Amino acid sequence: MMWQAFAAEFRREWITLRRYPTEFFGELVVVVVIFYGLFLGSSYMSGGGIFGARLSSVILGYTLWTLSLAAIGNMGYSISNEAQNGTLEQVFLSPVGAVRILVLRNVAALTFSMLFTVLVIYGIMGLTGHFLPLSPIDLVPLVMAVGTAMGIGFLIASITILFKRTNQLLGLLQFVLLFIIMTPFTTFHGPLQYLGIIAPLSPMVGLLQSMLVDHQALLTAPGDWFWWGFVNVALWLGLGIAVFSRAYERAKTRGTLGHY
Repeated sequence: MMWQAFAAEFRREWITLRRYPTEFFGELVVVVVIFYGLFLGSSYMSGGGIFGARLSSVILGYTLWTLSLAAIGNMGYSISNEAQNGTLEQVFLSPVGAVRILVLRNVAALTFSMLFTVLVIYGIMGLTGHFLPLSPIDLVPLVMAVGTAMGIGFLIASITILFKRTNQLLGLLQFVLLFIIMTPFTTFHGPLQYLGIIAPLSPMVGLLQSMLVDHQALLTAPGDWFWWGFVNVALWLGLGIAVFSRAYERAKTRGTLGHY
């Protein structure tokens, strides 16, 4: 049954992409152009531009930000759209279960999100003329980042179940998440270094920078950010699922699950 549910969600994503290709490519162009505009603006204001390791860090952070927003949005917007279409109760009455359906839906969308992310990073590198040594192993931190983003997505979905409309919250979350990703938590020392472990996506940012900027191997990157990344995923994904389950029970008790 799980495989059938996953196949159905994957087919749903594929049909949506085929039916509305302009949405995919339009968003791709917008994301790349926005970064290039920020790059030109910062170069003009600084009078010399951003180069070397700093530009690599900015490219990695921006790319990880777009991937995380896609994973989080799949959760929040999915619940909101189901409520608007009047099919939210059907999702929760499914034999597979709402949590599993949302996870499978996000995993199915992961393939297309990864394709989108790869196209974004190559588009940015082409426009800036700054190329990073990408390899298939670099997908590991990105997949880990999706796990953390899914946990945050469950938190947003929990609020959506109770209050139904969270578009403005998702818009605010974009800037909060960008601030977290661009803040170098992994370079902090003393008690503040623990923020690099618990802050969403911070270990993945540190791991990607070690691999692509400092040319370190995945398992030997300094700071043990590969292993701390699993802690980060478990923390936020576990918290998200726990809060989502609690919100679902509360909405069911109040009888507002199918409201919009």
